[in-house]
Amino acid sequence: MKTIYTLLKGIWSQKTRTALTAISTVCAAAILTCLVAFYHASTNWMAREIEQINRTTKIHLHIMPSEHDYEMMTYSDYSAYIQNQFKPYATSVIKLNFSSIQFNPRSGQSDYFEHVNTNWEFAKTFGIHIQEGRFFSRLEHPHNDFVVIGHQVAEKMRVENPNGANDHLVIGNKQYPILGVIQKQDSALFYGRDYVNNTIFTFLNHTTQPRTTIDQVVIQVSNPSDCNRVSEQLNHIMKKNLPNVKYQIDNMGEIAANLQASMSKIRLVFCILGLVSALVAGVNICNSMYAIISERTEEIGIRLAIGASPFQVKQLLTAETGTICLLSTMIGILIGELINSQLIEQLEWDYEWIPAAGLLSFLIINLISLLSCYIPLRKINRINPIAAIQGSK
Repeated sequence: MKTIYTLLKGIWSQKTRTALTAISTVCAAAILTCLVAFYHASTNWMAREIEQINRTTKIHLHIMPSEHDYEMMTYSDYSAYIQNQFKPYATSVIKLNFSSIQFNPRSGQSDYFEHVNTNWEFAKTFGIHIQEGRFFSRLEHPHNDFVVIGHQVAEKMRVENPNGANDHLVIGNKQYPILGVIQKQDSALFYGRDYVNNTIFTFLNHTTQPRTTIDQVVIQVSNPSDCNRVSEQLNHIMKKNLPNVKYQIDNMGEIAANLQASMSKIRLVFCILGLVSALVAGVNICNSMYAIISERTEEIGIRLAIGASPFQVKQLLTAETGTICLLSTMIGILIGELINSQLIEQLEWDYEWIPAAGLLSFLIINLISLLSCYIPLRKINRINPIAAIQGSK
């Protein structure tokens, strides 16, 4: 009990420096806790993106819009030059537009939705699962005007027509039976498939016009290491067979590699920021310890004169600093977690409490506080008790 009293008395005798040390330690612990949590949240988010891209890696061929027919790719061009060139990889073709959709024919009200004309391999290429019904089949008859709708489109249809069968919708002036409803896609992934939730799909093979133009060709490459080879092969086919078509090839394998490189840089930045914040706290503690030893030279001299060893004096001062840092670190960790929950929620990331964030901050701050005391405490070995007592008078 007497030891605790002596410890608290020493801390209280240096109220100003105690407060400054506590504030700097709280800030450092809060910043470090935030950095660890953001490091975990951001790198996990990017890791999920990379995993998603690598799992369903794609090569996207974008056809640039043009007013001239000879600068556009048609479905017959796709069938002749591309469709069967990349087996066993699935290849889908896409024609994008916006169409006037009626969910409730009796109301006569229409909304514009993204409308995708595609082939039967779209679901395989994008790894899409069906919640109700099915997707198109390669054996579909060209004149079966079916439609497959996204999850949000189906929800809107139920809201607009709660008492109806909801087994068909009207695109333009034509009625399309609903063949299937796509399972709700994850909207958290930047390169995910959430766009299909709000999209309507029709079978491109329904058209009887061989000159139907297309906007995109997508090749699903299951092995990311094949991306460059497939991209080069596609580029060669386009230059050889369709030299007038303007296009752009997006290699998702390269995007995944760039994300991986960015994630490594983010990790480095977070580590540097955490190290800097911890060092700032350490420098402040070291400076405070120098000042405390200078201001308490007489007290230290008296303790040495009455028989205390330099090691015991060091123990006392280290305990005082350790107590301040221990309590301040716990408060800083609590503040940091509160900041994390608010900021990550604002960024619409998935917040989860990470015990390692607080534990790591606690260990780093307290370890640095103890190390910061080492150099100043060496000064005690050089204090002459008699000179210290006389010098204070």
